[in-house]
Amino acid sequence: MNRKKIFIIFLTVVMFTLPFAGITALADSYDSYSIYVDGKKISETGFYTKGNVYLPVSMIGTYCKNNGVSLDEKNKQLLIDISKENIMLADDTVTDFVKANAGTITIPLKTLNSELCFSINAMSQFFKLDYSLSGKSIKLRELTGKETVARVCIDEAVAVPSLDSVSDERLTLKKGQRVYIEGTTDNYSIISDYDGNLYYVLSGSIATEDIDLSSVDFYAAKKTKFVQKANDRINLVWQYVSEVTPQAPEAISGIDILAPTWFRLKVNDGGNVTNSGDRGYSDLAHSAGYMVWATITNNMSASGSTKFTTAMFADSSIENRAVAQYILYSCIYDADGINIDFEDVTDADRDGLTAFTKKMRRYTERQGLNLSIDTLVPASWTVEYDRKTLSNYVDYLAVMTYDEHYSGSKTAGSIASLPWVEKAVKGCIDEGVPSRKLLMGIPLYTRIWIVDGSGNIVSKSSATMSTVQNTLRINNAVTTYLDKEKQNYAEYATSTGTAKIWIEDSTSIKNRLELAKSYNLAGTACWQFSQASSDIWSLFE
Repeated sequence: MNRKKIFIIFLTVVMFTLPFAGITALADSYDSYSIYVDGKKISETGFYTKGNVYLPVSMIGTYCKNNGVSLDEKNKQLLIDISKENIMLADDTVTDFVKANAGTITIPLKTLNSELCFSINAMSQFFKLDYSLSGKSIKLRELTGKETVARVCIDEAVAVPSLDSVSDERLTLKKGQRVYIEGTTDNYSIISDYDGNLYYVLSGSIATEDIDLSSVDFYAAKKTKFVQKANDRINLVWQYVSEVTPQAPEAISGIDILAPTWFRLKVNDGGNVTNSGDRGYSDLAHSAGYMVWATITNNMSASGSTKFTTAMFADSSIENRAVAQYILYSCIYDADGINIDFEDVTDADRDGLTAFTKKMRRYTERQGLNLSIDTLVPASWTVEYDRKTLSNYVDYLAVMTYDEHYSGSKTAGSIASLPWVEKAVKGCIDEGVPSRKLLMGIPLYTRIWIVDGSGNIVSKSSATMSTVQNTLRINNAVTTYLDKEKQNYAEYATSTGTAKIWIEDSTSIKNRLELAKSYNLAGTACWQFSQASSDIWSLFE
């Protein structure tokens, strides 16, 4: 059973049968900002929320210009015809492939204060604008080609308004921040801010960009791929995204990679991909020290997905469109890697999935993106995953070691007892997956099984870690440790039978991490962030 279906069941349970869980749907909060273009205030109002700077679509065509960008107000998205855009990716091979195959991509819009808005984080290059937040102002600067563009290349640089006197009016510049060089001295570069004020910064702390950003519509240089150290272990954590991305978590020790489920193949739509990306999420995640690996799917829970996945593997034009869009979206949203999650694939499409992964690798490697793939546990019913060959084309293979007992199970039991998990890990290694490429799946949810006196399952509600702990407290349940499963267990009487819970908590997490260590695995992959209790992350440090 795929994770998206699990999540939908989980939401239904906590929202309608477990009111104490405290989960409610809240609209995004936002702040309003004045907008300045090249130092002059304009009448429009901008907004800030969750790392994104939003501008009203009314600015398109006046202050935000690009003939290849059009507004689809009905579907709340911008359309960008990539064939009309001058894009530049890591090299000619990636650029030519994406430009020839991506077709028209979409950028989602958001309604704020009754205005339809776009994120300038994602669209700044397409509109040839740079942007900055200053106080309660959004400051935009048009890229004309006359300026010399540079980026800060050290962790922190200080710029001062004068070399002759001490002043408190100094700028602190962060690594990667863009600056504009207006002149130089022997040791300093003279840079300008969004209001035209001049500052001096040591020339060695900035590096001139090798491209005129006014001459291209989108540019994504090759990234430096993450390479894991020999004795380290990493922890990837998925964040489920349907349409709206949650705010990236603040820095949490024990999490290395955030993997939002952003890009889904549209069924029967020629290889086009649904875009739920959020550049503000990436910006905040990077500032907190995380890598972002965008999860791409074949939309496995949608009707017709399996059949269309087969059609895609058999038609290079459909597959090329999907691959090109997966790559381009990942670049637009500044992802550091791509995580492939293709499920409900037929056995006959085993070679097709492998070939698709190989094609993805051809372009992710050139672009400097890490590539990983998720597979089900080794079993007679998961032969669609050629794990040994797949491991040749990816940096990591995550085995989804959970749902030993799932919503369709006839008997109650653990989501992932440790012997079952170990069997799956060993099975992957026996099939030829290198242990240092293997990420072991860790569930951050469980099920509350209700069993009647005859042993029949009455209900089987998916529940978060916090929900379980609240449920145990309310029912004064006593926990016992199961040595075989290596996790805590509790049961209590209900009006319809006996509740049984194989608990996911710090105890089960510790045992799973010891297992990963004993097999010298690359690390772990947790499904999914919102289901975890905050106390467990320190265990991953």
